[in-house]
Amino acid sequence: MRYFNRIAIEGGNVMSRKDAVVLAARTLAALLTVWALTDVSYLPERLHSFVYYLSQEATSSASSEHFRHYYLIGLGFLVVRIVGYSLMARWLYKSGPQVEELLLPTNLTHNDRVADIR
Repeated sequence: MRYFNRIAIEGGNVMSRKDAVVLAARTLAALLTVWALTDVSYLPERLHSFVYYLSQEATSSASSEHFRHYYLIGLGFLVVRIVGYSLMARWLYKSGPQVEELLLPTNLTHNDRVADIR
């Protein structure tokens, strides 16, 4: 805090509220994009395993049936997670008024902020 006070006293530029929100939102968007790309790297393995157990005969053992459902559920959640991360990254990158209110709310008073910290 001492650094920011010295800049303000010396007449230097201080980062505005909007600039801080855009910086934080785009940093979070980059992190979510990396997570989405990491999950995309798991798609070939999950898809291959699901197709393998899907190609097993319908009269096969209970374990094949179990793994077929296991990989189907896992593949479904993986795709949902990739889509969710991508949509959240896009929403944060645009950084509209809703994102600004989420990251840096204006309706909190100083006493509320101190109480939230404790």
